[in-house]
Amino acid sequence: MSSASSRFWLWRLPAAIGVLATLLFGAGFWIAVRGAVGSPLGEAPPPARPEPESAMKKGGRLLLVLGDSLARGTGDEMGRGFAADVLDGLKKRGPVQIANFAVNGAESTEVKELVERPNVRSVAASADWILLSVGGNDLSHAAPRGGASPAAPVESVARARASFAENLRAILSSLRDANPSAPIRVLGLYDPFEGDGGPSRLGASVILGWNSVLSETALSYRDVVVVPSFDLFQLHPDRLAVDRFHPNRAGYALIAARFLQVLG
Repeated sequence: MSSASSRFWLWRLPAAIGVLATLLFGAGFWIAVRGAVGSPLGEAPPPARPEPESAMKKGGRLLLVLGDSLARGTGDEMGRGFAADVLDGLKKRGPVQIANFAVNGAESTEVKELVERPNVRSVAASADWILLSVGGNDLSHAAPRGGASPAAPVESVARARASFAENLRAILSSLRDANPSAPIRVLGLYDPFEGDGGPSRLGASVILGWNSVLSETALSYRDVVVVPSFDLFQLHPDRLAVDRFHPNRAGYALIAARFLQVLG
């Protein structure tokens, strides 16, 4: 190579390196802005997927809610129900998840069928607490408002009570079989029809009798406690929703407070 050519390339080399550095920097900047191959310009790259680790491994616990429209929170003008309030109370103690399988209008037969499903049993097996509301629809459907005669509701209520007692035993047995240790708390019944021609026309003893079925059945199972609600609504129609059947926000808050008192 001639000395002139050598001097030419020595003179051009710094400039070439500068151009190359500029190109590399520009490419890096483009990739950083673009995020990833195939991502639109300006779109942030998707976050890295965390290592699979369940909340249970992180110390989280599980609240399982089962039953009817009360467990679902129907009537609460804020859409919370007692389940959300209980969840908030438990979260003060640490991370908690919730699984709510409650179904509006469910009688004890439907709740029994629900807890016998493999997927529900699987969730129940992992639960740290189980809340159950059942029996209210059995009673209200057996003694509808404006019954034709006093005798008919008495007979239908008696049949419904026997069926309810059998289903309740099956429900609790299934839950205890799936999970031998989690506390199970069952909501007692209240009288939404006070002075409205419903079950209360047969006397408060009807509802209290159904509550005795709950309490007596609970005694046969480990750590199953009935949470009373009758007194919360007796002479307190202001705690009922506009449908005069379900609790309103104030009513559900009182029920949740009762649950939290007995969840330890």
